[in-house]
Amino acid sequence: MVLSLRSSLSACLFGLACFLPSLPVAAAALPLQEAQMQRKGSAKLEWTSQGIRIRFDDPGWDSGVRLLPPGGADTWDLSGGKVLAVDVENLHPTRQLRLTMHVSSGQRADRTLTEVNSGVGVNPGEKRTLNLLVPHRTIYSTPKGVPGPKTVDSTKVNPIELYMQWPFEGKTPGLVDCRISNLRLVGEPDVAAKVADEAFMPFIDTYGQFVHGDWPEKIHSDADLKKARAKEDRELAASRRPKEWNRFGGWKNGPQLKATGHFRTEKYQGKWYFVDPEGRLFFSHGIDVLRASTDGTRTRGHEHWFNFDVKADVLPFNHLNLQRKYGRADYEKEFYGTLAKRLEAWGVNTIGAWGIADIMEQGKTPYTLQLAELHDKLPKIAGSRLKFFDVFDSSYADTISQLLARPASPIVAKSIKDPMCIGYFIDNELNYGNRGRQTFGDDVLRSPATQPAKIEFVKDLRAKYGTIEQLNAAWKTEHASWEALLAHRELPAERSAYMPDSQVFFEKAVDQYFRLCRDAIKSVAPHRLYLGSRFISTDAVRPALFKASAKYCDVLTTNVYAHSVANLDAEGFPDMPVLIGEFHFGVLDRGMFSPGQNPTGLTQEERALAYTRFLQGALVHPKIVGTHWFQFRDQPLTGRWDGEGYAIGFVDVADTPYPLLTSAARAVGEHMYRYRQRGELRNPMK
Repeated sequence: MVLSLRSSLSACLFGLACFLPSLPVAAAALPLQEAQMQRKGSAKLEWTSQGIRIRFDDPGWDSGVRLLPPGGADTWDLSGGKVLAVDVENLHPTRQLRLTMHVSSGQRADRTLTEVNSGVGVNPGEKRTLNLLVPHRTIYSTPKGVPGPKTVDSTKVNPIELYMQWPFEGKTPGLVDCRISNLRLVGEPDVAAKVADEAFMPFIDTYGQFVHGDWPEKIHSDADLKKARAKEDRELAASRRPKEWNRFGGWKNGPQLKATGHFRTEKYQGKWYFVDPEGRLFFSHGIDVLRASTDGTRTRGHEHWFNFDVKADVLPFNHLNLQRKYGRADYEKEFYGTLAKRLEAWGVNTIGAWGIADIMEQGKTPYTLQLAELHDKLPKIAGSRLKFFDVFDSSYADTISQLLARPASPIVAKSIKDPMCIGYFIDNELNYGNRGRQTFGDDVLRSPATQPAKIEFVKDLRAKYGTIEQLNAAWKTEHASWEALLAHRELPAERSAYMPDSQVFFEKAVDQYFRLCRDAIKSVAPHRLYLGSRFISTDAVRPALFKASAKYCDVLTTNVYAHSVANLDAEGFPDMPVLIGEFHFGVLDRGMFSPGQNPTGLTQEERALAYTRFLQGALVHPKIVGTHWFQFRDQPLTGRWDGEGYAIGFVDVADTPYPLLTSAARAVGEHMYRYRQRGELRNPMK
């Protein structure tokens, strides 16, 4: 049964019409009563005249609220509105809040489930509106076989959910205390946005932009590119680096600490910082993938997507646009000169991962280096699907030890003694095998007898149990000998004794991994920082991983796609510096199909505010020493090599900056040191 919104507009939001705030003309309150409120995870819910109060200490299991359809219906009908909106008020006096709203249709069981979400970060005492563009399938779907935005059947929407997505916060008294209210549909569906299948092709223009849309910065001609360049050149010429910065981007007017000539870390007045070579406190405000050209668009097999004659299998639109913009094929020197000015103007003091040597070699901006992502070249456990290695294979140790000993590029060689080099990452978002139940040991036992990790595991078991008979008694197995155990490729049926042994060996493997990586750096470049392996957020709070990081890494780096990092913590989490290696926010107001890992609202204004709130949460966190945005440029409209096509750049495909985002970054860069010193979550950066 589906209850239409239109038949229920007279129903009262939260039951009491007298408390319903005045709505804009184009807004319609969704019918909601106490019986529709359902707890998720550990949340405690309270129905009040002002809205639903949500409190919880444990963010696990997607703690929050599920809003059931009205009148006992199976689904919501959201087909009558453009935007689903709800007001979110953070009632906690000191903690920043992050909350996401999730809308879906279909079912997981029959593989028809499609979900979209949007979120906000909310400072203490602040009230904000969380907006989600309703992706009507009837309007936004693209022809079969053509990449497009995620859509839902808006006439049959599953229960609406609000919760903390991907929780990385530990169980903490009073972690969340907020109120949601005024759930509503805003605006009429944008039926004019629908493009009929027969009129959809072509949909990509010569600049790599969506044909069926327009927006303020859209490029319509080569003259537009040159005009945009001239305008930005004037702005950059008038811009100055933040007054609070020294030549490294450290806090020139802040406390003077010991100057060592290289970057290091130090805990100062209860907060961790990088310390720059001159001994000044340094917060790393960076951007990843600072390159002139990335991610070409594939054309083979779908040449009809383009409104011009395609003559190549891959079109590097960003490269082609820069050639047009600068009026020459070899534009790189000019581009990277402009980019260095941009970073200063935007308040950005760090080149994050995957930057290019051209800008590092200018010597104007501190940088980090990604030393290796050799997932296909390093030994793995045979048959394992984990993004991890057999760290007991001698070839693994040999390869890792050469990362700096035999530099792969001139910039890596230079970095060893370059004071502008902060440090090194090795790997990115590995899956060590302990997400949920630990499975690394299972993969080892299933591997052949010649697998070095299995040989090491059996050696450790032999040292513990002494005889195969004692192991059999503990594991309830019937192996004839240690050699038979090596040859055996099945798991014990009884796991109670095996799992603790497997966990011990897993922790040994993790220890070995981080030790070898640390030694590869410190044996050659003792003054460069080892910045870790760039965990995904939920891995960063797993004890085996953060304990090894504390033992071997100078900085624990984690990639966080959420609306706040202010409450990052876990039981036993080490007192050490933490760097946010990736984060971003995206919206779909500039002709793109995907807002990325972390959608936020509808407009560039909302994206800029999301950036500010995220940085504020990071700045007040005593362990966080920097944040690096992923990435510099929007990805291709139809996706890069793995399908990612996110609207998450500081610049678009035509190299045009998003001015509200760059202004937000500039405000952070100007005021971040004093904001961190105060340590209070205030809305203004000043």
